[in-house]
Amino acid sequence: MKRVLSAGCAGLWYFEWIEQTYGRVPEHLGIEYYSPRPEGLPDNVTWIANTASDMSDVPDASCDLVFSGQNLEHLWPEEVAGFVLEAARVLKPGGHLVMDSPNRHVTRLLNWSHSEHTIELTETEAQELARLAGFDVTVTRGIWLCRDSRSGEVLPFDPNAPHPGWSVPERLIAAHDRPEDSFIWWVEAVRSDRAPDAPAVRALMSDLFRQHWPERVQRLLAAPGHAVEADAEGEWVTAAPGSQGAVLYGPYMPLRAGRYRVSWRLRLPQQADGVIAVCEVVARETEAPLARCEIRAGDEAPSLDFVLGEMTFGLEFRCLATGGAGFAARRGVELQEWPDGPAAS
Repeated sequence: MKRVLSAGCAGLWYFEWIEQTYGRVPEHLGIEYYSPRPEGLPDNVTWIANTASDMSDVPDASCDLVFSGQNLEHLWPEEVAGFVLEAARVLKPGGHLVMDSPNRHVTRLLNWSHSEHTIELTETEAQELARLAGFDVTVTRGIWLCRDSRSGEVLPFDPNAPHPGWSVPERLIAAHDRPEDSFIWWVEAVRSDRAPDAPAVRALMSDLFRQHWPERVQRLLAAPGHAVEADAEGEWVTAAPGSQGAVLYGPYMPLRAGRYRVSWRLRLPQQADGVIAVCEVVARETEAPLARCEIRAGDEAPSLDFVLGEMTFGLEFRCLATGGAGFAARRGVELQEWPDGPAAS
């Protein structure tokens, strides 16, 4: 491969890793808009401050390989669509597109979150996206088996958590041909002579986001030490009388600038003095809560409105016990855009 393009390469380490694992290429284009150009880049690297969805500084049909490693899951739907269409534009006929990303089939089962991930795609969705963008898929592989297809059992994400039926080498080897059961899928495709169907690409990503964003929002966690019980209304995390601290937290997610409303469901004692719980919205970059309310008897459906002036990562919707009366919180929230709130300043 004479000219390789990497979409998303936030440091010098990335180019060193490519050279160590893939080999040196004559020319390596690094597409990265959100991180500064690192010092000491190798002489075969050209740093281009474009986004993955708008690589306008790269000429048509000029690249042999486009690689997107652990990148798609950081993008919003129109950006994913833009990336595969741009990949089709910049690749030569017969050029290669290689992508890998966490697999939503598995992240959902593990209730796994990353503070900068929007939604993850499955391997079949990635293949369809590539096909609509004018590619022929040639290889699909898995990395790190996390579901036993024979029993349906979910295997631990942590390789240091032993499992009686699977060793680490067995899980690594078995994942190769089972991308649907693996934590990461890997897809390789070749640029065909078909023109990309841009409207279909954008429609697919819009549909996938609409279907799966609600589940992404629900990846909240029960704090250790609290009982979890399920009924027809969902899973409920119980805070015993006198307990203090987090009861419910997560999902560690990004949100774009805008106005939002988040709502919880609580089960409270009919009579209790003082503050029973606290609900709050917090973000990775901020020390103080973005919004906060104290919960007293009768406040079983609290809501908080908050405004984000920019893209914000690591958002959590927490429910905390104050050491008073016991209560239960449903493991889930309702998150809405807030059309009737005050304008963001």
